Amino acid sequence: METVVLGNESVNEGFLKTVGFKMAIFARTKLTIYDTCFAEDPGEVDLKYVGPHATELIKKSYELIKSVWKASDSDIQEENYSWGKGEEDKFSMRWYMHRDIDKFTYFWIRFTLKGQGTDKMGKANLVIRPVLITEYPQDTVWQRSLLYEMIRTFWHRVFYHGKRIDYIADCRNLTALYSKKVKDFYNELLERDKG
Repeated sequence: METVVLGNESVNEGFLKTVGFKMAIFARTKLTIYDTCFAEDPGEVDLKYVGPHATELIKKSYELIKSVWKASDSDIQEENYSWGKGEEDKFSMRWYMHRDIDKFTYFWIRFTLKGQGTDKMGKANLVIRPVLITEYPQDTVWQRSLLYEMIRTFWHRVFYHGKRIDYIADCRNLTALYSKKVKDFYNELLERDKG
């Protein structure tokens, strides 16, 4: 499990913009704990498909994001969308799913889908990068005080750390479920073409 703890706004903004994150808690200064949901690098799931009807993966991938993570349309942001028509359709899109878990923690998951092909044959690549982020605001004088930090650290280690471990396990399980449903759809597309 990769954990990055960031302490001030300038580091947070620069680092998180580099990896494509938006801020969830409105605070000028905050402590951010960033965990990839998978312990091993690269921390993402890569699903490749070669077969007919590759363009149907776009709609199905989006629907599965909503059903598996119980996300609404407002939880999903489409960052990149391109579609090229020609002998082969070429497509590329990236979605970010932000889902709050509690007051401090949320899932931030990037889905990147790229592919090309026709109805008869094509290929696609879906990359899922799940991340769990916890943010503690540090705007007020009280939140910046040594006593507050000691209490927050004690509370985090004794009570909240176990909860975060459960959230990371949920993140892994939901990512595995999403991957399984996408693979099932891959097989459905292949079977439909045979029939």
